[in-house]
Amino acid sequence: MNGAELTVDIKTLLRILRKYAAVITVVTITAVFTAFAAAEFILPKKYSAVAKFYIENSRIQSEIVNVQDINAARNMVNTCAELFTTRDITQRLKTESGVLYSVNELMNMISMGTSNNTEFLRVSITADSPKAAVYMLEFFVDICIEEFDKTIESGRITLVDSPYSTGNPIFPDTLMFCVMGFFAGFLLSYLIAFIKEILDIKVKAEDDLFKIYDIPVFAEVMCFDIKVKGDFGYE
Repeated sequence: MNGAELTVDIKTLLRILRKYAAVITVVTITAVFTAFAAAEFILPKKYSAVAKFYIENSRIQSEIVNVQDINAARNMVNTCAELFTTRDITQRLKTESGVLYSVNELMNMISMGTSNNTEFLRVSITADSPKAAVYMLEFFVDICIEEFDKTIESGRITLVDSPYSTGNPIFPDTLMFCVMGFFAGFLLSYLIAFIKEILDIKVKAEDDLFKIYDIPVFAEVMCFDIKVKGDFGYE
C-alpha cells in the first residue's frame, strides 16, 4: 500500500466518523450509562477482607539473620500458601464459621499472595458484604495458625495484620465498566456505520463510478427529472 492509498483510507474513515457522528455519540453515551447502571445497581457487589502473616523458618528468634534464613522463610511462605488452601482447611472454615457456602465456593473465595517476594503472606476472602468477609477471615486466620503449628514444626507464623475490610467493593469496578462501555459503544456503532458504508454500492456522485466499479467518467449529462436530496442528479 502506497502513501496515497493510506491517505484515502484515513480520509474515508474520518468521513464515516463525521457522517455518523451523531449516531455514534448517542450509542456511546447510552453504552456508558448502561455500564454505569449495571455496575451500580444491577450486578451483585463483592467485598474483600485482608489479613497478613509473617513467616519465619525457625521457632527460635535469632538476632542474626542471614540470607539462607530469608530464602528459607520465603520458600516457607509458598508452602503455607499451598497448605492453607487445602480442602480440609476449607472444610474446617465452613464447619467452624457456620456459613452456608459450599466448600467449593469457599475455596474460590479464598486467595493467597506473597508481598513482593518477602516473608509476608497476604490472605484475603471475598464475600457479599464486608462484614461477612471479615467474619470468615477471622475464623480462617485462627485455623491457619493452628494448622501451621501442627504441620510445620520448624517454623513460626505471626499475624501482623488482623482481618479488615475497606468497605469498598472490589467488584464491579464502576470506572472500569464505564471505560469498557465507552469503547464498546463507540467501536460497535462505528463498525456498523463502516460496514453500512462499505456495502453501499449506490452511485451518488461521479466519483463513485470509479471508486465502486473502477469505471472512469469522461462526461456528465445533467438530468433535471432526477432529484437527490433537493439537488439534481446525473445520468
